[in-house]
Amino acid sequence: MAGPAAPPPSPATLWDPLVLPRLTLPHRVVRAATYDNLATPDGYPTAAQGELLAALACGGAGTIITGFAYVSRQGRALQGGQAGIDHDDKIAPWARVLEQVRRAEAGTKVLLQIAHTGRQTTAGATGRPVVGAGPVRCTYFLSPVRPLTEREIGGVVRSFVAAAERAWRAGFDGVQVHAAHGYLIHQFLSPRTNRRRDAYGADPLRLLREIVEGIRARTPLAILLKLSAGEDGRGGLTLDRVVDYARAIDAWEVDALEISYGTMEIPLNIIRGAVPADVSLRYNPLFRRWGRVAIALFRRFLLPWYKKRFLPFQEMYNVDAAYRIARAVRTPVLVTGGIRTGAQIAALVADRGLAGATLARPFIREPDFVARLRADPGRRSTCLSCNLCTVMCDSPYPLRCWMDAPADLRREALGE
Repeated sequence: MAGPAAPPPSPATLWDPLVLPRLTLPHRVVRAATYDNLATPDGYPTAAQGELLAALACGGAGTIITGFAYVSRQGRALQGGQAGIDHDDKIAPWARVLEQVRRAEAGTKVLLQIAHTGRQTTAGATGRPVVGAGPVRCTYFLSPVRPLTEREIGGVVRSFVAAAERAWRAGFDGVQVHAAHGYLIHQFLSPRTNRRRDAYGADPLRLLREIVEGIRARTPLAILLKLSAGEDGRGGLTLDRVVDYARAIDAWEVDALEISYGTMEIPLNIIRGAVPADVSLRYNPLFRRWGRVAIALFRRFLLPWYKKRFLPFQEMYNVDAAYRIARAVRTPVLVTGGIRTGAQIAALVADRGLAGATLARPFIREPDFVARLRADPGRRSTCLSCNLCTVMCDSPYPLRCWMDAPADLRREALGE
């Protein structure tokens, strides 16, 4: 006769460790990848990046995902302060950054986000032709795009694998493969940009799978994937399609998925919130190349129409999509986007069955946000989603919250 059924497991709390197949995270609050504008013009990480990450570690972040590092010169972004992991001589500088973090808090887990921009860059930024899954131009960057050949795709795979090997040698605990936000891997996943008639068109997941298999074969690192659960406009990624992708990815046994949204076609729909248009027009190189008259005309006639395409801010705006994906897979699912309180994180972990939350802007505003949450579980981030930190990524200034910047710095940088 069978004995009594075992009681169901207790729901997780946000302070429980997150046990992944190849890595255990200290708790369920993760600092999401955040561009910091602190690397050298040639993409070498700097002591200033180490100081930034060390401050997060001291503040209790527990797990930090770096800003996106390019895997090849052709895959670098427009911003001049982006770090790379495209050459062996960047291993030692990254190792020094990690030493700074672990001197601050030895138990901190650090993952390197690795990326290739694909069509979301310019030839001026990379010194190379702009390439993508297909010839479709990005309506934001407007660069002509040359479709990658199958042979070149093999080179892209090797560049991701080599980048992960360098991350391992530098001492990272894992990598996050950036397959979201309209970057190259996303371009293969989206039917809007992948109109290929070869094997990479027949199987849109093939590029990502080959990258994951290559990293798994060459390193012991934890592998996280970042996916957009949808994108703006017709004919692109839908949540239904991403759920199907996640089911297929489930068989690859990656360590976790992080769910986000959108592409750089409408970049503010990735993060949502306020629209500091004047500051963006002041620094964004894509606008600055127009000249004063064109910018004035854009501000007067096109900006009001463009703003209508922006999605309104609401807290936890990706959670429903992430929850639907999580119900379809065994792989742990993290979610980012509009998460502002400890209670929200506790609820999405305990009640919605998600593995945890990743946050970016709250950590810009309060690097010790986790320590403050521990002291006050009811705490709300003081981030107002003003998005000045976001649009200032195009400026020469390093990452910071501009809400409490000194008045003279605000006048100099923001024109106030």
